[in-house]
Amino acid sequence: MEIACALLGEDTLALDSVEIAERTERALRELEGIGAAVESERPGEVFFALDGLRGLHGGDAAGVLRAARAAIGAAVRIASGPTRFDAWLRASGRRAPVPVSALAGRLGVSEREGAELTAALRRLGIETLADLAALSPDRIADRFGPVGLRALRLARGEDDPPQPRAAHEELAADLELPEGAAGAQLDRALELLVDRLLADPRRRGRTVLALRLGALLSAGGSWSVDQGLARPTASALALRSVLGPRLEALPGPASSLRLRALSLGPRVGDQLELSLRGEEHRRRRLGEAIREVRAAQGGEALLEVLPLDPRSRFPERRAVLTPTAPSR
Repeated sequence: MEIACALLGEDTLALDSVEIAERTERALRELEGIGAAVESERPGEVFFALDGLRGLHGGDAAGVLRAARAAIGAAVRIASGPTRFDAWLRASGRRAPVPVSALAGRLGVSEREGAELTAALRRLGIETLADLAALSPDRIADRFGPVGLRALRLARGEDDPPQPRAAHEELAADLELPEGAAGAQLDRALELLVDRLLADPRRRGRTVLALRLGALLSAGGSWSVDQGLARPTASALALRSVLGPRLEALPGPASSLRLRALSLGPRVGDQLELSLRGEEHRRRRLGEAIREVRAAQGGEALLEVLPLDPRSRFPERRAVLTPTAPSR
């Protein structure tokens, strides 16, 4: 098996952790778009196997790597090797002899433990991966235990294969905010985001299990918070009720909001009820009609007016059109 490692560009070092994670997620989605099964344990780096992709992209590894670079569309370093660790070394630009310090962050332990191990190896005169690979497993196990044996395996070119994540579609909604939006305006913006997310046809009637609410801050930087749900739901009211209090943690004015579904559950099922009052029956029939129209004409076929800032002197800020979300 040949493994490729893609490292995002040097400019990511100047970004905050939220933006790096967003860029990594975009890279993962783009690589999934060319057929790759991707894995990412750290922001800024992605692994994927070349097996099965050669026939789709020119018949060789070089064609796959070219397609990967074109898909990500940003400064990226990509290289391949027989293992994840070897591919990472090549993508990082490391050349033989590779110092044992390269192992520090790749051992599945804390950075401190990794640094302590590599420092101990160097004190014993073991300066390179080649020096480490020449030692016997018994000697390493006696001296350094399981983490030492993990280092020895990597030095000898032995590594676990990638564990790709399950590919999924992007399901998110974005909204630009008027300058100085706060209070009721943010509540209306959240209502709009939830309606747009639930109206997205890619949801295909499935419930939501977890969400990420994020924002770009007017003063620069970004903010996000993950929200799990006690049970699967497709209720706009339920989603707004759990996300609304989260907006209070915004560290400053925001220029835009973004809502992303991190995990989707089963489709919404009809439940048996002993009785339905007239108003409940009307809402259910209305919801069914909305779903039928949207299925036939698209997610933007039915819109409703959502007030944002009725007192604003700018007409475009007083209200917006949002997809009508059927009651669940």
